[in-house]
Amino acid sequence: MKLANALLATLLSLYTIFAQYQTLDSIAVSTKYLDEVVVTDSRFALKRSQSGKTVIKIKQEEIQQFSGLGLGILLSTHLGIDVIGKNLYSGHNPSTISIRGGRNRQVLILIDGIRVSDPSRIDNDFDINALSIEMIESIEIVKGAASSLYGSSAATGVINITTKKAGDSFRFMSKKTWGTEQVANQPFDRINAGNHMIHLSGSLSSIGINLAYSERYSEGMTAVVGEVPDPFNKVNFNAGLYGQLTPKLKWKLAWNRDDVEADYDNSFPIEQAEFKYFTLLDRFSLNTQYDYTGGSLNLNAGFQQNKREFQSTYPIDYESDNLNIDLFNKYIFNNNFYTIVGFQYQKTTMKADYNPEVAQSDLYLNSVYLDPSGLNLNVGVRFNYHNSYKRHWIYSLNPSYSFDLNSDYQMKILTSYSKAFIAPGLYQLYDPFYGNSNLIPENNLSFELGSEIRSNQNTLSAVYFNRKEEPTLIFGPPVEGFVYGRYANSEKKIYYRGLEIGYDFQLFDSVKARLNYIFTETTDGDLRGIPKHAINGVIDLPLSDQTHLNLVGQYSGERIANDSTTLLEAYSLFTVQLNHRLKKPNANVFFSVYNLFDTEYVIIPQYATRGRNLMSGISIQL
Repeated sequence: MKLANALLATLLSLYTIFAQYQTLDSIAVSTKYLDEVVVTDSRFALKRSQSGKTVIKIKQEEIQQFSGLGLGILLSTHLGIDVIGKNLYSGHNPSTISIRGGRNRQVLILIDGIRVSDPSRIDNDFDINALSIEMIESIEIVKGAASSLYGSSAATGVINITTKKAGDSFRFMSKKTWGTEQVANQPFDRINAGNHMIHLSGSLSSIGINLAYSERYSEGMTAVVGEVPDPFNKVNFNAGLYGQLTPKLKWKLAWNRDDVEADYDNSFPIEQAEFKYFTLLDRFSLNTQYDYTGGSLNLNAGFQQNKREFQSTYPIDYESDNLNIDLFNKYIFNNNFYTIVGFQYQKTTMKADYNPEVAQSDLYLNSVYLDPSGLNLNVGVRFNYHNSYKRHWIYSLNPSYSFDLNSDYQMKILTSYSKAFIAPGLYQLYDPFYGNSNLIPENNLSFELGSEIRSNQNTLSAVYFNRKEEPTLIFGPPVEGFVYGRYANSEKKIYYRGLEIGYDFQLFDSVKARLNYIFTETTDGDLRGIPKHAINGVIDLPLSDQTHLNLVGQYSGERIANDSTTLLEAYSLFTVQLNHRLKKPNANVFFSVYNLFDTEYVIIPQYATRGRNLMSGISIQL
């Protein structure tokens, strides 16, 4: 913790400088501070200064810049987030989303406000690799526990993905990319990866229509190190209708299909093999909102059907269903007191050699009080009834205080204390080879303390976080009847703690940049694949009104490999992206070089990693 204390002292010194001077650099700020609006941390559209959480907002412009690189790489450029597996073969399954040392089971994924998961997966999580980045309009990420507002699994963060919607007039967009996907030290002698997408949206007789199709493929990399490539193909289809039954009642109905087919190799022993897997995911969703004076009644309902087939030496099929219904009422008292009262129902089933199911019912209350002095208080409580584990209480206390340092800079101090409840997944409970029906739920207690200073051009933030897991879910050692081990609860109290420092700034008049550092450590926990020190940075350099150059750098420090023994070396990767917008036709031409210096590195020992790769393409909107 000496490093963390030193960094905290450095940050406090920077805060003192902020208070004494009007600018962070040589840029003169002449306009009043502008406050961005965020939603996910409270479900109300509040100013960022009124939020007691650290919220990341990724807009369409940034998503387009990373379309050729993928969702995992985009998320990993932001403070405190890593997607382990993003640099492996495209068909690698599964990738691990890590926020503040957490794992997939502790990160909740929402698509258009609806929880998504695959109950047949080990952690009852969701594979973001199945999504098409082309169909995403925006992303909001809340770091820290949010289980009182969103329920089970939101222990270290929530990723809320908003898909593209129909506009008032008909629009047609198409996109095509060509590129490579290969390991380091390989010649660029053929195009072996790419994607294409078409998107049609508009309104007809007051009904919004949204149709999209995309496909991504690659055939140049292997899963494990070897000579025979493993092909990968992913098809995504989206269909949505939007409308209003009355001026006060809005509705949205959508169906999405994610279809993945890929080769993979043997993991025990690690060797090349002619194995295949297939994933078919159908997502159905309904969103309604009835507005009345002072509030609204909302329904977010979703149903997902998941099918996975593994063709290997030991073939196996998985089928699972996930039903989620969230009915909640939002009301605002005197523009200062915001409340949500809701009921959530979840039912998950899994079909394999056994057919287990789990149901949970939650009642929850969340309130936000905004005092004119700048003191804000976000408080939540949730009562969970689980058909196997009975009653659980979840709560959060999240005060913050915002004030102006001067006419251009605003400071926010935030803290929170929260409890999260994570039920074991169906696989962990009932799998005949590794399951343990005697598991008890995982409880997370999280504390964070931080601050943020913002202006129109700059943001400096720092957050200290500390999370205790007691008990926690682990994969235990061999026991009688389970020679390879089984899922279990740790007998130890496990702690994760760390420090996040982020600096978003503007150079000169138009160059935007962000630089992030995160320090993470644990006591008796699992940091396999998660570095103690990580740094990333992004620079957006406009070469002209129509041309932008993006530079992305990522440093990953030493970390423990999956075998819990091997120490993997640190590495750095750099990416260059060039985007040029044409006026006639309305089009965007782009080119990117990933891993610019063709660095060799290891994510998982004996598994292939991406070397220098090229990607180019064009998108046209009519």
